[in-house]
Amino acid sequence: MAEPRRSRRTLAIAFGLLSSLTFLYLAFRRIDLHGVGDALMHSDWWPWYVIAPFVYYAGHIARGQRCRTILEPHCEISLMTGVNCTIIGYAANNLLPARMGEVVRAYVLGRRANVSVSLALAVTFLERIFDGLSITFILVIAGYFAPLPEWGKHVVTVALTVFAGASVAVALLTAARPLVRRVAAMVTSVLPENIARRLLGILDRAFGATDCLRSPRILFMVLLLSLAAWACEGSMFLIVLPAFGLPMNPLWAALALSISNLATLVPSSPGYIGPFHYFCMQAIRIFGVPQETALGYAIMVHLLFYIPVTIYGLVALTSYGISLGKAVESQSNPPG
Repeated sequence: MAEPRRSRRTLAIAFGLLSSLTFLYLAFRRIDLHGVGDALMHSDWWPWYVIAPFVYYAGHIARGQRCRTILEPHCEISLMTGVNCTIIGYAANNLLPARMGEVVRAYVLGRRANVSVSLALAVTFLERIFDGLSITFILVIAGYFAPLPEWGKHVVTVALTVFAGASVAVALLTAARPLVRRVAAMVTSVLPENIARRLLGILDRAFGATDCLRSPRILFMVLLLSLAAWACEGSMFLIVLPAFGLPMNPLWAALALSISNLATLVPSSPGYIGPFHYFCMQAIRIFGVPQETALGYAIMVHLLFYIPVTIYGLVALTSYGISLGKAVESQSNPPG
């Protein structure tokens, strides 16, 4: 089992690196590097670069509270634990390939909240669906008012299809849990008893993440907190615009936020280097911004969330007495 898993991971890493290199080539081709350097060097850092990371952190407070709310039917964790586990996952994704940060986050959350890794992973998956729905909602609203090019309309269509489909699937699984359990039991009945029992146990614990969807109050709070988190992150995109002499236009920020974050779904190197920069740049260029300025803006937005969240996440991980290597090794064992 270990060898096939290692091979798949190696393939995913190689594909991610190739994807990043491809989008970096697309971003930098036919561009004046001196122009990008001038845009960065002459950007007005005060007070925009100081405020932006704090606004971004406010979004993680909303995400931390959302994590608490989803886990409410199972356990109670502090807001700080929710925030730290969330940022640790982001920091690990900034440093590790193949979105291994999600596994690191599940490992840490499982230890801090005393829940199974299966449940912690399912919580993360559910959060990603709410994130996708929130970003897609922002993109649809912004796209209604902005002159989206053909590729932008395709992004809207794909995002709506993926996240609407995922939402319907989760809703059906939640409503028909006994049926799904019976079907899973039939499918796994051909496997050795110990393996079937383990797989069904993982499924049962994963179902626990959807317990929050059964409460209208909790569901409403999760939706509200998801929108609040992305509103804060969108405010960071908005705040950086005037640093480059661009208008502080919420429509520009909304498109840059939604398109660049949907681009992070594309397999890439750690930190989403390449896809984020290319699509953030293209989103700003829709409004006639020179490509050198647009790329400089994308680079700075990326640095303003990449550096602070990575430092914070590593500090939080160390404070819990967990090394990044140990958390990564946890994925070599099947989640329990």
